[in-house]
Amino acid sequence: MADTLTVLGPADVRRWFEQGLRSLLAVRRQVDVLNVFPVPDGDTGTNLVLTLAGAARAAGRLGPEADLTALTAAAARGALVGARGNSGVILSQAMRGLARSVAGRDVLDGPATAAALTAAAQDAREAVARPVEGTVLTVAAAAARAAQEAPDRSVAGVVTAAAREAARALGDTRSQLPVLAERGVVDAGAAGYTILLEALAAVVDGGAPATARAREALASLPASRAAADGAACALGAGVVGTDVAGRGDLEVMYVLHATAEQAALLRDRLDAAGESVAVVGGSEGPGERGLWQVHVHTADPAAVLAGGAEQVCVRSLTAPPSGVVACTRLPGLVAPLAATGAVVVLHPDPAGLERGVVDAGARDVLLLPCDEESAALATSVLTPLLPQRVSVAATRTEAAVLAVAGEQHPGAPATARLAAADDVAGRVRTATCAADRLEEAVARLVRPRDELVTAVAGPGATGVAERLRTAVLAVAPEAEVLVLDAGVPTPELLLGVQ
Repeated sequence: MADTLTVLGPADVRRWFEQGLRSLLAVRRQVDVLNVFPVPDGDTGTNLVLTLAGAARAAGRLGPEADLTALTAAAARGALVGARGNSGVILSQAMRGLARSVAGRDVLDGPATAAALTAAAQDAREAVARPVEGTVLTVAAAAARAAQEAPDRSVAGVVTAAAREAARALGDTRSQLPVLAERGVVDAGAAGYTILLEALAAVVDGGAPATARAREALASLPASRAAADGAACALGAGVVGTDVAGRGDLEVMYVLHATAEQAALLRDRLDAAGESVAVVGGSEGPGERGLWQVHVHTADPAAVLAGGAEQVCVRSLTAPPSGVVACTRLPGLVAPLAATGAVVVLHPDPAGLERGVVDAGARDVLLLPCDEESAALATSVLTPLLPQRVSVAATRTEAAVLAVAGEQHPGAPATARLAAADDVAGRVRTATCAADRLEEAVARLVRPRDELVTAVAGPGATGVAERLRTAVLAVAPEAEVLVLDAGVPTPELLLGVQ
């Protein structure tokens, strides 16, 4: 048996992150089925794994010489970038509190460890607009109090007290929230936090492996088989409030580099433009740019985007999820694509594509690139993605993405879906032109037996709808005509025919 640690150094904290990730991976599915609050979408364990994986990846990029300040700061940033769902956002803020507390220290003794757990609990609570007891917030606070009040002020004494109290408080959550009492389960996010403290205890005392402790911690807990029927708010009521409708049924999430002042202004703007607003993150000092996670419900995604937004993902809260990730560079197409049940990635980047695949929530995901650049990103970035399998369709234009997204059958096998998508994409004929060349383009592109003509028009293409219908009617009398707003000046007019 390894000796009990007397202090926590950078290597020990790095091992905690690694052991915590392994532990959560070992019990991910058990934590998922505990998830009934704030919505029963059965993904808390998965969201915690993805969030902590972001932290572990960021910490892993630092060399072994990295000090405690650099290590925890990198992990907190990685957790924020990788944060998924209500539980992931809260965990990322807890890790930010941890990093804030240990900054400037070479090692952590018992009191410093207790202070770090307290800062983690405080920052987690501050991330929540309307704190609810009987959740991870309650368990984190109980663990922090136990750490501060532990009679044994050694690292082992503090961590053991925190882990034991977390386990006790976890059991109490079953009776603190009506929905948990009704289902006879504990809070899923609180269970994940307890497992992370068990992993820390395993690092400190060198006893039973962290994964074994995680399984033991959950072995006696009842599990719910509840599942969501449709898309649920990715952040949940614990962060953004209970409404999922209000002024829009599209959920927009993105990452932004901004100062605290800019983030505050953005929050005010989003409050006026949408519902369920969260701008969560932080900057290191006045005037310094930090990383923020942005979340809002709206009917107009373009109205809530900020300049420099990254990882822009949009999904419908009312349309049944289709297991599709649709790429686009035209803001006006986000809403109609999301209405098909697809997760929409605007201006695809590697992290945004990964986020979109995860948010699709399906075991097999069909990804629709909108051009060669996004197709190359999809092929290189998503091949090793876990836990989902990703098929990349042969779509290479916005028109093809629209056509394929509108003809999806989620219950079909992945190979059949990909084949059908490639068939549809191959039959879509496209052209771009100036608005004054519309009739000429229709005459060249449309055939008598065509069924659908879609036009995506920029703001400079005025009066297009009626002219398009007239031109199409002359060639294909039975064709349906659909006109959509591109949301940007270029292309002035994009035509898709099938």
